[in-house]
Amino acid sequence: MRQSGNGANVAPSSLSRYAILPHRRLPHVVTALGDSRIAAIYTNAGQGSYSAHSPLNWANALSDQRLVVGATFGVSGDRTDQMIARLNSAIATGAGMLYLQGGLNDIAQNYPTAGSSGATAFANIRAMADAARQAGMIVVIEMEVGSNVISTSALCGQVNELNARLYEYAERTPGILLHDARPVVLQTDFSATAMSYRTGYTYDGTHVNGRGAYYWAKSLALLLQSVVPPRAAVRMVGRAEAVGNGRRNYLANPCFVPATGGGANDGTSGTVPSGWSASKSAGATGAFGNEVDAAGLGNHVVVAATFAAQGDYVRLYQDVNPASWDVGEVVEGTAKITVSSPVNMAIAHLNVQANVGGSSYDNFALYGLDTVLGPDEGYTATVKTRPFVIPAGTKGWLTMCLWMRGGGAGSANVVVHHAAMRRRETPY
Repeated sequence: MRQSGNGANVAPSSLSRYAILPHRRLPHVVTALGDSRIAAIYTNAGQGSYSAHSPLNWANALSDQRLVVGATFGVSGDRTDQMIARLNSAIATGAGMLYLQGGLNDIAQNYPTAGSSGATAFANIRAMADAARQAGMIVVIEMEVGSNVISTSALCGQVNELNARLYEYAERTPGILLHDARPVVLQTDFSATAMSYRTGYTYDGTHVNGRGAYYWAKSLALLLQSVVPPRAAVRMVGRAEAVGNGRRNYLANPCFVPATGGGANDGTSGTVPSGWSASKSAGATGAFGNEVDAAGLGNHVVVAATFAAQGDYVRLYQDVNPASWDVGEVVEGTAKITVSSPVNMAIAHLNVQANVGGSSYDNFALYGLDTVLGPDEGYTATVKTRPFVIPAGTKGWLTMCLWMRGGGAGSANVVVHHAAMRRRETPY
């Protein structure tokens, strides 16, 4: 039994009736369950690299990494009845938040019938959300945005049926939050009997590309920021986080002081901070400079990049001193960046690469080599890799690199506020 503030005894089984749910891990920690759109959170089966095609990843970057995105459970092609089989695994992660998306495959497959797919998808989503809620989780459900395959009145009707039921369910159920991306990613005036993404927001009519994920995320971030408090110590907080002070940050000169003395390679120009290097592809140009941080946290690296074609890149990187790291340690990389005036810039992404035993292991954040259309407006983001254990073996190198990639002929200005590679005690 538990005792309330006025002295009455309240059984744990009664807590949900009072909308007082057991407090698991903080809502900072999120897992996700769904179809291919949830599978897009990661670029690889090992779930080591965050994809630029995921609104959740973009929302986290735009929210200064408030969320810890750990193991997720998305499978391409899954209907909601198939998703249920992985619900217990999602709950078992101990996460405080479940991010849930599904229903499109039910409707596109007319499952179980053409006239009942929307109601069936809702019943399955409600069952999963209720179970997660009873386990103490906050549940964020994406309303069904549809896709370009929703091209008949009957299919539109089933999408509307699912969303209408989700709307009423969330109204009366504590701990259930809905997000609706349709106003920002769909052509809302496209047709009365069909749905379509905005031009340039999708690569196949169903899944968002980098640009679509970014605009979806701007909306999603507002919801997440209302329920998830800021997360402490994600970024650099002072020059005292030097590598020699406890080896908790591996990088030399994370606050870019001094602002000169680094290596400008492959035809890049300007000044690069001490301890850092710059390079570019043959078709790109990269002019590097610096500015003083207004809050007193050292300097910023300022990059003017141009691209001649898709795949061109400019990058800022650092090879970590071998004495500063060891195999078996847990590491994560992070950088705060501001992108302005992007024209055909595909993405700015982070990569931590460990080479041990002659093999290289990459861990990316907001990665998407196949991304052509990235955000077409300026933004500020904190980009962070997922923590990983440096494998055993003979030490080769450990590198962190911020890539600025072109999606075609174009340009962008990028400010790197600061960067760090931190040693942790454990992965997520």
